[in-house]
Amino acid sequence: MNASGHTTLSCSLVCVNDSHAERYPSEPPFHPDAAYHEYKGAIGPPNPVYAAVRDTLRLMKLDPENEGTDRWNPLRTIVRPGDRVVIKPNLLSHRHKDRHGDWKCVITHGSVIRAVLDYVMLALKGRGEVWITDGPQFDADWSAIVSMTGLDRILEYGKSFYGNVPVHVLDLRPEWWPDVREGVIGKRENLRGDPAGSQTIDVGPWSALGILPDEKSFHGSDYDEEETNRYHRHGAHEYLLSRTCTCADVIINIPKLKTHKKVGATLCLKNIVGINTGRNRLPHYINGVPRDHGDEFPDPTPGRALEQTWIRRFERGMLKHPGIVAPLFRASKRMGKYLFGDTRHVIRNGNWHGNDTCWRMVHDINACLLYSDGEHFPVQHPRRYLGIVDGIIGGEGNGPEAPEPVKAGFIIAGLNPVAVDSVSAWIMGFDPLKLAMIRNAFDRHDLPLAGFAYDDIRVVSNNPDLGGALRRLDPARSLKLKPHFGWSGHIELEP
Repeated sequence: MNASGHTTLSCSLVCVNDSHAERYPSEPPFHPDAAYHEYKGAIGPPNPVYAAVRDTLRLMKLDPENEGTDRWNPLRTIVRPGDRVVIKPNLLSHRHKDRHGDWKCVITHGSVIRAVLDYVMLALKGRGEVWITDGPQFDADWSAIVSMTGLDRILEYGKSFYGNVPVHVLDLRPEWWPDVREGVIGKRENLRGDPAGSQTIDVGPWSALGILPDEKSFHGSDYDEEETNRYHRHGAHEYLLSRTCTCADVIINIPKLKTHKKVGATLCLKNIVGINTGRNRLPHYINGVPRDHGDEFPDPTPGRALEQTWIRRFERGMLKHPGIVAPLFRASKRMGKYLFGDTRHVIRNGNWHGNDTCWRMVHDINACLLYSDGEHFPVQHPRRYLGIVDGIIGGEGNGPEAPEPVKAGFIIAGLNPVAVDSVSAWIMGFDPLKLAMIRNAFDRHDLPLAGFAYDDIRVVSNNPDLGGALRRLDPARSLKLKPHFGWSGHIELEP
């Protein structure tokens, strides 16, 4: 079985390479360590990651007749000469939130990006354009990310190796927060953002958020709740997306294999949220508890009610007088840790399995990407898409910002994000059907994210224990990663 001829919606095949690699190569631009038939560039020191990416693409069988020759083009049916290609890695931050140097379990490694980029260039045949882009956290240092991942060295090498095809590295954020201490924004600086501009998309009746109660109190990524709710009312659900991304002919999504506090796991679907350019339009949770139609906290207590009131007042104060309120807000947060508990150990801000908002926003952003063309939404046919998960070093526990590193050794790829996420979650040790973000993707019929059922998902792998119908794989073969504590006991695979 292969992926040849399948569209993004219909392809339920996922390819898994179990490389047994436990580390990334350390020297950018991360040349391969072997003279492959199809490769004409420089050879470097040992690089098992390049081989793992190559072998995963080989499993997809998109160009089987030329495999083993210098004509082999493993992305033949995905990337065409002249295409505008967006490569979307996970570039969340330049640091691990708790241990600043331990970043390799937080973001996509440059060696994976380099291998994918080489095969994109092979498929473009000297005609087209490539953007490597993301919208990191607002407090992330973009120049540090580019340096750490080796993207600067990759681009420098590419000036000679990639010929006439330009490659751009693009930060999509409209602003940067260079001073964030104790979770309080002290300073903001405007950034250029996407030079192509943004596309406003009203998902309207197609929004996964539309079935929630009419009276909503969404909380976004910034202090201004009124702004978030302004774009989600009266049947309208408006998002602002990078036009570079919505105008692309093909999206190659390269997420990290790691946990996530609001949706359970990051992977392909969640990683696409980084193409938005209006961050505070994204509902992350609804204020309150389930009894009151909220999902900020799991249950009501006097302490949580007090905490919520306290935090909201400080957030409103930050909008009017940030210079005066910021030091008081920091002091209150220090006191709040003592009174209400540290967020690393206490559920708040929708960081739990009962979050019924964030997965809906994730679905909306994916629908926007698949069914837009830079000007119109929805278009009839979804764009071409490839997901490649960097699971060489994964992350468990307190993801996405502060996971514990896990030497996993996997590269996972497929043409459909729901299929790839289902297999990736399973490999992590999570039941895909216990994750609302994945489970509910099979129920979308208006603007579908998957044109198949969960039972249709098939896996091909160099590891025979990981091949066959996903439903029939032995859970004992999974990694059994530890979920975020707000999800523990609710999403794990059963023996």
